Amino acid sequence: MKISARLQRLITEALAHSLPVQIMVRITKIVDPDYDLYERTGFPANMPIPNISAARQITIDIIAQGLLIDFIEAMIDVHENGIMGKTYHIRLLPQIIKEIEALGYSYNHDEGTFFEKSDGLKTMNWGILLPGKMYDLTFMSIDIVNNTQLVRKYNKEIIAEVYADLKEFFTREVEKRNGRIWNWEGDGGLAAFNYDDKNVKAVLSGIDILLDLFLYNLFKCPLKEPLQVRIAVHTGPCQFSFNIREIQSETLRTVSELVTKYGLPDHLTISPSVYSDLGSKLELFFKPITLKSSNFVYQYHVEWED
Repeated sequence: MKISARLQRLITEALAHSLPVQIMVRITKIVDPDYDLYERTGFPANMPIPNISAARQITIDIIAQGLLIDFIEAMIDVHENGIMGKTYHIRLLPQIIKEIEALGYSYNHDEGTFFEKSDGLKTMNWGILLPGKMYDLTFMSIDIVNNTQLVRKYNKEIIAEVYADLKEFFTREVEKRNGRIWNWEGDGGLAAFNYDDKNVKAVLSGIDILLDLFLYNLFKCPLKEPLQVRIAVHTGPCQFSFNIREIQSETLRTVSELVTKYGLPDHLTISPSVYSDLGSKLELFFKPITLKSSNFVYQYHVEWED
């Protein structure tokens, strides 16, 4: 992300003319807990750092570390909700938000977050996740049932067409709710969801995929049998990397296990941590399934009404 000199100047001025140095550092530590302003500026520890010097150094460091979006979100939160029991009016925030939006982001006032504009380039990190950092994310895994048998039974052109159709509505339903495709390997894929309501958004996307597939099998599928999938959703911490093969995450292992061990054809399987976030209306669509370990998963299935 290329930061203009104007945006850098606006942030520096907003900090210098709105906040004492102590609060600037507090906000910086929200996104970088180990930040040491004295170490960064070279000022002696017994000497007060002028506001403008602190503001310039913090702005430079935040941009260099790729933490600008997180930092601006923290500034907005302090402006709206205060910090350490005090309120602070931070100048120039509307202009700063406008500059960030010019970089291809939109600001969601309800969630207090920036995200990539829906009509722009979609990256797997929403333009804000940083490699090596931990984030709470929700994952949806999809797997084609009897993939090996289908590949052997039908010619390459038919399989390529059917799998491309599946990928198309998988991508559409995921991105419609601001999810991101992290992986697609022909016989299945992985999507990630971020921000508030990520569990609900992932579950609704999974339900819509099953409904899309149900209609596809009725009216369009060229196979002599229905195309079936297993879908699972789980949420938890994950260390981000642009190379998914480098990610070592118990959360990813769990969502994969939900699909391969407990998933059923044309079913959406979700973990208890996802189920607990759904709300009473959406919960009604899921049935609890008791596992041998005495734990539970919950499943949704598309079927004809009797």
